[in-house]
This record gives sequence, structure tokens and C-alpha cells, in this order.
Amino acid sequence: MKAYYFSFLFFFLMNILLYSQNDSTVIQAIIIDSTATIQQSDSIQQLDLVDILSKMFKIKNVDEKREKGKVRFTLFPTSSAASGDKTVFTSFNVTFLAGDKKTTNLSNIFFIPYIGFGKQYGFIVQPNIWLRNNNWNFVGEHFILNYPQNTWGLGGNSPDENEILIDYDHLRFHQNALVGIFPHFALGLGYAFDNHYNIVIDSADLSEISAPHLFNTSDNSSLSSGLTLPVVLDTRQNSLNAEQGIYCSITYSFYDPIFGSDDRWQSLFVDVRKYFPISGKKYSILALRSYYWTILSGTVPYLDLPANRWEPTTGSASRGIRQNRYRSNAILYYESEYRFGISRNGLLGGVVFASVTAPSEYGTQHFIYWHPAAGVGVRLKFNKYSRTNVTLDYGFSKGFQSVYLNIGEAF
Repeated sequence: MKAYYFSFLFFFLMNILLYSQNDSTVIQAIIIDSTATIQQSDSIQQLDLVDILSKMFKIKNVDEKREKGKVRFTLFPTSSAASGDKTVFTSFNVTFLAGDKKTTNLSNIFFIPYIGFGKQYGFIVQPNIWLRNNNWNFVGEHFILNYPQNTWGLGGNSPDENEILIDYDHLRFHQNALVGIFPHFALGLGYAFDNHYNIVIDSADLSEISAPHLFNTSDNSSLSSGLTLPVVLDTRQNSLNAEQGIYCSITYSFYDPIFGSDDRWQSLFVDVRKYFPISGKKYSILALRSYYWTILSGTVPYLDLPANRWEPTTGSASRGIRQNRYRSNAILYYESEYRFGISRNGLLGGVVFASVTAPSEYGTQHFIYWHPAAGVGVRLKFNKYSRTNVTLDYGFSKGFQSVYLNIGEAF
């Protein structure tokens, strides 16, 4: 088992080294070509939704004020990617620079009040803040949810007829603080708290979900509290809409009763994303992503087990697959997305994407069942200075399809 973990980490790290060393000449050439394309497109006035609205309402000198401003706001009614398919009244995003734009990444904070069908409601805050020269990075997810949701049991081949409704409230406080060690490389320490309470299972037979022993039926709750140790390599300048660079994070989490947790358990989450700018007359990016999420040891509450679209990271995965459809002790995930410009002024764009989700057979590291999904989408530039897009995607898989209206790219 340990050999499997080390071999998997070795695979990811070797890919990073290959990207940064063996293919450096190729990537550098692509970036140079892309830069030339961007410079060429600069001669065409870039347009966004705010420009259109200001012209409609005849507001003067808007562009001058926006260009000088250090804080960018995006306010739009969406079912945000950050909110995991929930119907949202308004998703509010603020982006800002805390230092020189040449040495400091763009910071962003999502504020997401939402209400959905099936008695779902709550409030989410997701900060990703970079201080001057990227010396510190603060990443978190904080929410309180009332979130009835269906579950189908464990493993990669859980049948549709096992569908059971679980009603619960969820309080989460996840916060990591990372300090820059080298350029683009940071180490950190964090705290993770998840309290599922008022759990009501709409079934008299818990065996249908394959894990009755993972529920504390005495008080209808589960509490996980512990420390996280993140390691991050991030060469992107803008996490909302990356045009180049690589992102790699490895997060080890340790939960223990000494921190107030019900049980002692450990997990590992590895997330790698790579962005290739492609030369041409219009904006064109190939974005790749892969993650591995696994339980290392211990007894984990059912609702804290790895599940699709509950990943402990920024962005959104497995579009086209129902949230929470697959849950197990480990999940492998791969996705590719081609992003392209439609209008030369940057207002309209499009994407095509495909992914595959592979939950392990419960209690093992055997990935037998692979579940593909695919889709297409359009992009409307909301803010040309922060490059924030309003995204509309259609995703589908076997037996399921959905539309996703979001702010910001999926990854």
C-alpha cells in the first residue's frame, strides 16, 4: 500500500520536472508565440460586459476609472462552480492586488449566498489571498449549509437503485496559511473542521449504502477536526482564468480526538493543473488537470469520504456527473479542456471539455470502473482587467446531464 502512494507521488513529481526541464524549450516557444498574439490583439480594443452596460446607460469615463482601480468586483446571479451546483441568488467575487503585479498573484474572494430546490440553503466564503511578492498565501473555504442530498453507496459500481436521501446541516471551516520558500513554491499549515449534524437518513435499511458502520446513529452527527499540511507549486498569475503555468498542490490532513474529532484518520489530496497557450490569431488555451484523493488510515465518517464535486480545493471538477454520485476511500480524476476565443475583442469565447472519474473499490486502491463525462460551454467576459468570465457549460454523462452557470473557470 505504501509503495502505491509513493509511486503515485513519484509519477506526479516526475511530470512536473518534465514540464519544467525537458519541455522547457517547447513551452518557452509557445509562450513567446502566445505573447506575440496577445500583443497583436492589444491593437483591437478589448471589450467586456461592463463596457456594454456603461454604453447602454451612457456612463462616461468608466474605463479610465476601472483601469486605475486596484479592486475589481464581479456581481452576477449564478449557480457558481464554487458552490457545487447549487442554485444561487447572487455570486459575488472581488479580485485585487496586494503588491506589484509583476511579482504578486491576483487575489480573489468568493461570497456565495444560495438557495436551491429541495430545502437547500446556506452561505459560502472562499478566499484565496496573496500578499506582497507572494510571501504569504491564505486559502480557505468556510460555509454553513442545510444540504439534503442523495447518495448511492460506496465504490465505483454503486447501482442507481441504491439511491438514498440524506438530510443534514454542515458547518465547515478550512483555512491554510502558506509561506513562500522559493519563487512559486510555498509550504503551509492549516486547520480543517467539518461538522455534519441533524443527519436524517431517508431509509430504514442503512445497509443499502454499504457503510452503516460509518454513521453515528446515536446522536445523528459526525465531527472531523484536525491539521493540514499543504505544499504548493503555483506559477500562474491569475487563478480565476490562467493562461499559462502550472499548479501542483499536495495536502496531507490529520484528524484526531485531541483536536475534538470523533475519530482518528488521515487523508492525502494531490492536485496537478497545467495550462498550454497555443499560438494563433485568437485566444487559445489547452488546460489539463488530474487529482488523486485518498484516505490513508483510520475510520472516516461517511460524509467526509472522498466524493466527486466535494474536492477540498478551489474550482470545480466532474461537470456532467451528478454531485456526490461516487464516493469511496479513494478517487482518481483526469480532465482536459480546450478554451478558445470567438470574438477578437475578447468578449465571447468557448470551451470543449472531457473528463473521467474513477472511484476505487471501497477499502482498496483498485480502480476498476471509469466514468467519463464531456461537454461544451460559452464564455462572456465580465471584467477584462481581472479576466473574469461568466461561464455557461453543458455537461453530460451516462444517464445524466446538467447546465452550469458560473463565475470563473472550472480550474
